[in-house]
Amino acid sequence: MAAQSLKDTIKEKIATALKENLKMDEREFVNPWSSQDKSSVLQESRCFGDSPIDSEKCMNLLTRIIYLIQQGEKFTATELTDLFFGVTKLFQATNTRLRRMVYLVIKELEPSEQEVFICMSCLIKDMNSKNDCFRANSIRVLARVLDPTMAAQIDRYLKTAIVDKNPFVASSALVCGMTLNVNVPDVVKRWVNEIQETVNSKHSMVQYHALALLYELKKGDRLALHKVVTSMAKSQMKSPMAECLLIRYATQTLLAERDASIEKTLMSYLDSCLRHKSEMVTYEAARAFCQLAAVDTEGAGGHTVLGYDMTHATTILQIFLTSPKPVIRFGAIRTLNMLAQSRPQTAARCNCDMEPLLSDQNRNTATLALTTLLKTGHESNVERLVKQITSFMSDISDVFKIEVVRAVKGLCMLYPAKHKVLMSFLSSNLREDGTAEIKKDLVDALILIISQVKEAREVGLLHLCEFIEDCEYASLCTRIIGFLGDEVPSTSQPAKYIRFIYNRLILENALVRAAAVDALAKIAMRCPALRRDTLLLLQFGANDNDDEVRDRISLYSNVLQQCVDETSPDAKAGFTDLMSPDLGFSVDAMYDSLVGKLKEGSLDAPLDFNSLPSADAYAANAKAQAALQPEKKKPGMPSTPAKQATAAEVQQKEAEQKASASAELARVLGEIANGADMGSLSHSCKPKPLTESEAEYTVQVIKHMFKNHLVLEMYVSNTVQGIVLENIEARLTGLGPNYSEVGASAISRLEYGQNASAHVVLQKRGGEDQAGAVPGTFGVSLHFLVKEDGDDLGYEDDYPVEKVSVGTGDFMFPRALQQGQFKSVWEQLSAQGVEATQKLALNFKTLEAAVEHIQATLNMAPCDSTGKVEQGVRGHTLLMSGTFLGGQMCLVKALVGMDPERGCVAKLSVRAKNQTVCQVVSTAVM
Repeated sequence: MAAQSLKDTIKEKIATALKENLKMDEREFVNPWSSQDKSSVLQESRCFGDSPIDSEKCMNLLTRIIYLIQQGEKFTATELTDLFFGVTKLFQATNTRLRRMVYLVIKELEPSEQEVFICMSCLIKDMNSKNDCFRANSIRVLARVLDPTMAAQIDRYLKTAIVDKNPFVASSALVCGMTLNVNVPDVVKRWVNEIQETVNSKHSMVQYHALALLYELKKGDRLALHKVVTSMAKSQMKSPMAECLLIRYATQTLLAERDASIEKTLMSYLDSCLRHKSEMVTYEAARAFCQLAAVDTEGAGGHTVLGYDMTHATTILQIFLTSPKPVIRFGAIRTLNMLAQSRPQTAARCNCDMEPLLSDQNRNTATLALTTLLKTGHESNVERLVKQITSFMSDISDVFKIEVVRAVKGLCMLYPAKHKVLMSFLSSNLREDGTAEIKKDLVDALILIISQVKEAREVGLLHLCEFIEDCEYASLCTRIIGFLGDEVPSTSQPAKYIRFIYNRLILENALVRAAAVDALAKIAMRCPALRRDTLLLLQFGANDNDDEVRDRISLYSNVLQQCVDETSPDAKAGFTDLMSPDLGFSVDAMYDSLVGKLKEGSLDAPLDFNSLPSADAYAANAKAQAALQPEKKKPGMPSTPAKQATAAEVQQKEAEQKASASAELARVLGEIANGADMGSLSHSCKPKPLTESEAEYTVQVIKHMFKNHLVLEMYVSNTVQGIVLENIEARLTGLGPNYSEVGASAISRLEYGQNASAHVVLQKRGGEDQAGAVPGTFGVSLHFLVKEDGDDLGYEDDYPVEKVSVGTGDFMFPRALQQGQFKSVWEQLSAQGVEATQKLALNFKTLEAAVEHIQATLNMAPCDSTGKVEQGVRGHTLLMSGTFLGGQMCLVKALVGMDPERGCVAKLSVRAKNQTVCQVVSTAVM
């Protein structure tokens, strides 16, 4: 009893002493190495040459050297050399602890190729010693300092070490192989038999390293890699770490390609790993199922992955959510967060176990649980989730704050009725301190919600107005003011927002003041009742100290004064052209006209903007003239003005590539059409290949669109050496009732490596009821004379190519609007144009595929970054703009969503100034 009492007393004293010593938070930590300096270390390094060697002193000094290197202390080349030679003298000592420090220092010093020879013999000697610690560490050092050219000299030593009975030595040799494989893979490939033998080792770390090295050797050969992964999947791995590594390799193989020959084997293996006794293996297998679920479009919306049920995987993750180990809880919720982006319905099964994690001590785990619930939660839980977010937003890192903001944005898109609660949360975080990146994400979220949720417009605009009162980021403030200028006129009371914008005009820097002037002018132009008051506000800033701001105020003041006086029809309408982003004419053409007036001296004559061509017409005309008159492009010609010569040099490469095609097009218009007036070129479509890129003769078609004509340019390339083609003609079939051929041009001669174009001019028959968008599908074949080297006669041949299809998208030229301007132009077309809508059922399994199809069919440019679909959303709004045949601007708003019963559905809204254009575009996707 006395002995037991003594033991209990000793245990209590030890426990008390440990508690006192472990209270690090209550004591000030003092770094014992903070006083180290390079000069004293270098001076004391002379002890390396003492005889006998003082092991303790040398170990202390080596530790200080490593500390200085790790702290970023810079040593000169001479100092590093002296230290290295001093350290190599310590190989004479037999102390095991000192030898390990020597190995560490040599790796940190990174000796040069000349210096490596000094220690090579010592390291090789240690590789063959009877001390396993020396053998393993010397191999690790050699992997870091060895010159690749010397790898063959120690090849047999490393090959023997791989199959060594000591797991430390074998693992060291395998790690050395991974390092050498980067520079000398041929040497490492000789060890394949030994590596495959160690894959079946009973030691966990050896098996793990062997599998990793084997994968590195085989990853360049797809078939060999498949063989390795499948064979390992059929065997039983003894190491949980190697099992996890194999799961990752199997997942990478399945993600890279769908190969039916291995898919069943690997999926069966992953499914069996879900029943492994090790937690890390089951977690890795469940994580693999979630990764594959993100790319398996066939099983989207269900609970299968590549044909296998993933319910067991989500059940394992759900069990891990209640684990007492923090790292397991974090891994499980992180994986479920990833799954919620692609399959929220599947992840929602675990919601009941996610909610307790909202109060987890680890804020990262709590944040991931919250963002996952936001993606999978029900509408009734929104208020409760937002309250819990607010409680710990200040305690999490910026990365997780951004994740929370994006999750809240997605939730508001999913449940628009909860916009008040969610926008209140976003605005409250806008007022808190934060980095520019966080503020930008918050502003992006508010702007998106305002744009998509009609009921949230006025509340959201007020939140943005309050933010710019104290915004410290000029770029954000400028963007918000520009957005206000577009949105405020469509609100019920535009006047209440004027104060916020005017405050920026008198309190901010020049960049923000200029944006405020633009916003006030936009509001005044579209709100006649506010024009007089806005004019007075602008006149208060007429003496601004910035030139740009003064110029803008002067311009808008003059325009607003005319609007107030209503001196012209344009002034009465609010000068809509001035506020429109589309100029309607080429800026280069305006510049040329102004230069011409300066040369002529006619400075008093006004410039007629109505006579200026559009940007496309100006560019096409310039290219045609450059091709027809190449002598004017030659440098050094006295008749060429210096300004035009500089511009020609900038675009010389592009002009040379397209000069021949432009010249042929001009000849087609002038000669084949027999002088008939075909009008100006509307636009040219992108080249489309009609043959494979590896074909003997490659053909591309370029469609040139005119009001009543269509020119097909066949761009032919001869890739057959020793063959010359002559009299190449493009022959069309199936013109049908919609088109008739006016004429065609031929390529007289095409040698090996040359390119040239043959043209066919077609005239439309009718099409007035389709706004000129006459569809058609034509069969195409090339007819030519083939001559081989030394053959003067040759033989005729026909070369059929793919059919040419003309659809609605070909009559549309994609023209993107500036960021944030789609809304204002859309509303202008509402007042001045017409609208057509069409509801569609699309045969697509994902939103991404549906959105890409709509863009490709209509051939329009996406606006406001809506061209890509965010992950995890159930609906998407695609905004597009373009110019239809004849220069008619057209806008499209496509609402695309996934319906559980009807599949992929869409609603297209088209606005333009012509009813026929709207009808043609809206029915193009059907």
